[in-house]
Amino acid sequence: VGFAFLISAYVNPILKDIFPQPRPYEVNPAASHLTVPGSGMPSGHAQSSVFVWGTLAAQFGRRWFWVVAIIWMLLVGLSRVYLGVHFPHQVVAGWLVGAILLALFLFLDPRIEPWLVSLPLGQQLLVAIGFPVILAVAYPHNDTIASSAVMCGLGGGITLMRRFVPFSASSLLWQRVVRTAIGLAGLLGLYLAFSAVFPDQGEISDAVYYGLRFVRYGLLGVWISLGAPWLFNVLHLVQEPEAPVEPGPAIS
Repeated sequence: VGFAFLISAYVNPILKDIFPQPRPYEVNPAASHLTVPGSGMPSGHAQSSVFVWGTLAAQFGRRWFWVVAIIWMLLVGLSRVYLGVHFPHQVVAGWLVGAILLALFLFLDPRIEPWLVSLPLGQQLLVAIGFPVILAVAYPHNDTIASSAVMCGLGGGITLMRRFVPFSASSLLWQRVVRTAIGLAGLLGLYLAFSAVFPDQGEISDAVYYGLRFVRYGLLGVWISLGAPWLFNVLHLVQEPEAPVEPGPAIS
């Protein structure tokens, strides 16, 4: 699901650059009191809602969840028109792009994931880190750099976590609640710390800025996939596997 969101976040700004269109309030300032960056074609919210919620529904595998997901997709798209930040055709385009990405993802994921798991650790890391780096270099943009960098940290961290950090999401409810709070607090703390330390765009050359931006967001991905699970183990927030029960003497 995380990778689905990041793929959508990478593709959308590229499409906005290829098909630049104004937003409603740019044509008529009275259309909205809300302003958002970037062009309006296609709607990123509509696109991501279809891709991410479609991925969730496919993994959940229940018909009622598909109904909920589709209703959510429709509401997200309609909200963008209501807020005056997208024309209807831009929302429809977002839904269409999201549906295409979802179909490709559901087709390729069952084929690519087993292949990745079968690779040695070094080759797994090469793919997990190298592919997002190629994406970042192929289309340098604030949004594409951020999404590909998180993808890099997330993929590299997951690869190392699976090998060196025993972790399972299955645990007691209170452990999940505490983990969620710690994980989000750590993510927010790192984001704010990096925002204060790393220079803003315009203070340095674009090449250096994009490189530092990749490092910054890559570290956030590492926290999500490796740093937080390691900390959860240290704090004993992961449910220990139950020891096998020794068979007792037979009672006649």
